[in-house]
Amino acid sequence: MRTIVAITFVCLFVAQVCAESSEGRPNVVVILADDLGYGDLSCYGAEDISTPNIDRMATEGAKFSSFYVSSVCSPTRASLMTGSHSTRVGIGGVLFPRNNHGLNSDEITLPELLKNQGYATAIIGKWHLGNEDMFQPLNHGFDYWYGTPSSNSQFYYPTIKKYAADCVFREGFTREGILKRETAACPLIEDNIVIEVPADQTQFTQRYTRETIRFITQNKDKSFFVYLGHNMPHIPLHASEKFVGSSKRGIYGDTIQELDWSTGEILRALKELGLDQNTLVIFTSDNGPNTGKGGSAGVLKGGKGSTLEGGVRVPFVARWPGTIPAGTEFDEAITGMDLLPTLTKLAGGEVPDDRVIDGKDIGSLLAGKPDAKSPHEAIYYLRGRGVDGIRVGDWKYRMATDKAPKVKKSKKQPAAESQSKKVSVETLYNLSDDIGEQKNLIAKHPDIAARMKKQMEAFHKELRKKPRPAAVAESTKQD
Repeated sequence: MRTIVAITFVCLFVAQVCAESSEGRPNVVVILADDLGYGDLSCYGAEDISTPNIDRMATEGAKFSSFYVSSVCSPTRASLMTGSHSTRVGIGGVLFPRNNHGLNSDEITLPELLKNQGYATAIIGKWHLGNEDMFQPLNHGFDYWYGTPSSNSQFYYPTIKKYAADCVFREGFTREGILKRETAACPLIEDNIVIEVPADQTQFTQRYTRETIRFITQNKDKSFFVYLGHNMPHIPLHASEKFVGSSKRGIYGDTIQELDWSTGEILRALKELGLDQNTLVIFTSDNGPNTGKGGSAGVLKGGKGSTLEGGVRVPFVARWPGTIPAGTEFDEAITGMDLLPTLTKLAGGEVPDDRVIDGKDIGSLLAGKPDAKSPHEAIYYLRGRGVDGIRVGDWKYRMATDKAPKVKKSKKQPAAESQSKKVSVETLYNLSDDIGEQKNLIAKHPDIAARMKKQMEAFHKELRKKPRPAAVAESTKQD
């Protein structure tokens, strides 16, 4: 009898400790759009796209105007998962099907850190940190995955995937036929098993929304982390029938208005489940817009693939009723890397101290403290393996390799001289009064430029000294 009483007491004590330890810890939903620009939401100035639900998040929470990511998608996702600069973890550019590398299993990821604190973890949508099974999200801390291995524009190698018994084959594909092909179109995957190929891209946003709400509902009695990586508005652009023709900016705007609907459905579900007050919801994008396909960087210059502001500065809206003051706006410079240390701390965990974590805790900014400042001494603009620029305060110094204007060929001019050449362009901007990067002040302030260039070069040197390489697929390693 004493044994039973003792066991009962211990169980009650453990349950109480667990309840107390989870008190105040938020559930977390991170919504990451693909290629959505600074000028693509109405709360950031878009007049031809309506985003009332994301706008409401900003009204009821916080809106940041200087949130930085990488200029292309895989590096941003690597930084989000590891809290480190993408180059530091070996993911310097977009991963394509032909690439044999991916996120290293030695990395300690955000979902792993949250899982250690008792969180249920799910990725709904795009992964894009390695194509083979060894790189997939279930090997990096996620309990559940429903989505695509990479961009919706990318094919995959069908022979390296497993297929569900009831896999749906569309557009004339068959099980036998697809396994004979060298490549196939974008698949839909659930827990490493292909369930549809090619995926019906018109249903991506609808399906991801349902899966997100299902996972939240299933885990409503415990802490959860959902990483919702939408495929839209990356090309090819698709929206469900209900949203086609709904915006004033064509199919591009239609996809964003469907993303806004999705956000609203998730917020509604959280409220109905009684989770609204204890859930931090973040909406942002992985890089700047594809301006040739309808995207807009608004007041910023440049777009996807560029280290001009339009390529790396994206919307960031955060909502957590009762914790984030309504209507808060910040222009303090923060980054996608900051989510790992911030969310880990909010969950009661510890950030790894055995490696360089470039991200900083931005909890004071999220809490809306009036005196909160950016924890970053500098923001660095990385592209590939190099560093294009640096921002310190309002000053931005950039030395990038761009194409020189083509010189019109003449009979007197040698052909070789008429070809476009790559030149290093050195610029200095004060972003406080020139957010569009129109006035190059380098001639007026050469001392500031020289100081920032020296700081940028020192950072680049440090970055090369402490790399954490990506992993290479076992099947492609050289003997």
